[in-house]
Amino acid sequence: MFAFTLATGMEQWTGNGLSVILTDITGALGSSADEASWAVTLYSTGFATSVALTHRMASLLGNRRLLSFACLLYAIASLGCAGSTTLGPFLVFRVIQGFAGGVFLARTLVFITHQYPRSERALGLRIYAVGFFILGRFAAPIAAGWLADFVSWRLLFVGAVPGMLIAGAVFDRYAAKHWSEDVEEHKPDLLGIGLLLTGVAAFQAVLSRGEIDDWFGSNRIVVLAVVGIACNLLFPAWQLVPANRKPLLNLRFLHDRGLMAATVLGTVLGMQLAGSLYVLPQYLRRVESHSALQTGVLMSISGISGIAMLAVVPHMARLIGRLGGKTVMAFALFVQMLSMGWLGYIITGDTPDRQLWLPLLLNGMFVGISVPTLALAAFIRMEDAQASSARAIYYGARQLGASLGVTFVVALIDRRATLHSSRLIESLFSRNLSTLGVTIDSSNAGRVAALVSKQSLVLTFADVFYVMAAVAAVMLLFLPLLPSAPMAVVPAESASTETRPQMTLSPIESNV
Repeated sequence: MFAFTLATGMEQWTGNGLSVILTDITGALGSSADEASWAVTLYSTGFATSVALTHRMASLLGNRRLLSFACLLYAIASLGCAGSTTLGPFLVFRVIQGFAGGVFLARTLVFITHQYPRSERALGLRIYAVGFFILGRFAAPIAAGWLADFVSWRLLFVGAVPGMLIAGAVFDRYAAKHWSEDVEEHKPDLLGIGLLLTGVAAFQAVLSRGEIDDWFGSNRIVVLAVVGIACNLLFPAWQLVPANRKPLLNLRFLHDRGLMAATVLGTVLGMQLAGSLYVLPQYLRRVESHSALQTGVLMSISGISGIAMLAVVPHMARLIGRLGGKTVMAFALFVQMLSMGWLGYIITGDTPDRQLWLPLLLNGMFVGISVPTLALAAFIRMEDAQASSARAIYYGARQLGASLGVTFVVALIDRRATLHSSRLIESLFSRNLSTLGVTIDSSNAGRVAALVSKQSLVLTFADVFYVMAAVAAVMLLFLPLLPSAPMAVVPAESASTETRPQMTLSPIESNV
């Protein structure tokens, strides 16, 4: 458990720290803000692909070799990110990081399912969650900000290397070669793997280059879109064909209403989680002109709130058992709507930090409530032997949603900034400024342009926050997909005696 917590914590360390220092990376690598966002979207895509493949890789290679290799690969990729001087190599290493990082989430949850009796899983999961939340959600933003301001942002990635090497050494020394019920004697689904990788790569290329290449005005984007759509349609079809006796992902598990509903909602939840993690630091750095450290301290407030939610997990489990997952999820979405809507309403070019504290705390509450509740709905009816494949479906969909969320936010910022800027300029020059005693000449044109740019960004980020609140409201429409009956939660002391496949609530079955 120590090695899993450390490895996941280091993966979260770079992921959450990166959101604070994207502005610094943009300047150092000579890229635009849109291009810098690829560091997040490409990572999420690599992560999602890894989650889908990890079950098969563990079966073929064994846990010891897979986990040790993933730690080593992540460490090497981290050094590659730290040493990159241009955007291209940096993005390549970020994809490798994402692929290695996806192994830890998937294997940790399967490890706990297979190795812990039901009566002990809640405690094991809580210890694991507290550890990586402290490292990733609280310490990482502050450390990343301090390093970027006073030393170098590159040390954020270097800092992950010792932790990953220690975790890899522990895995190599103590991890079992295989876990019970986790071995499948068959050849890998090569066609399924090929369709998945090709479809994901084409889809990601469209999302990354679309805004720059004028979307479907570019022949390259059209070709990539056709290839991506074709492969992403053929992949689930091939997984369900009877001739494919051992599919990469057993999509027949989606016949379970809980998993199907949670997968749909999880995709949108991924958009919310990644979108807010990206847009909040961007607002603080680009509009409020905060330093990296000031931004990291403010972002840690959300992390503190998420960590605090771990203390109420047992009570949350009983609440879900009484009221049902729909009610608890509806409350979480209401909290997110309040958080994002509040931010959209209060932001200005110099909003005092204290006014941001409560919305950030609410955002952390949303994360702490929604993620375990939805995960419970997804897996409460799953047999232990189905844990690995079922989790690959759910977490893969959620991570793809994360990639979509960042891409959507970046495109929205770009388009709304252009719109607001043109409107402000039009409004400015449509007035008779001479009657106000104002003239624009070479002496003050730069200052006027800066004011217009800043005000357009304020309006743009307000729009983004309102849109994210609206997305949370749209998620409410999908809640009826969850099972109607309240989800039974087995008390820890009696869970091991149950014959029906139920699960105690995991505190944070997430990679937030």
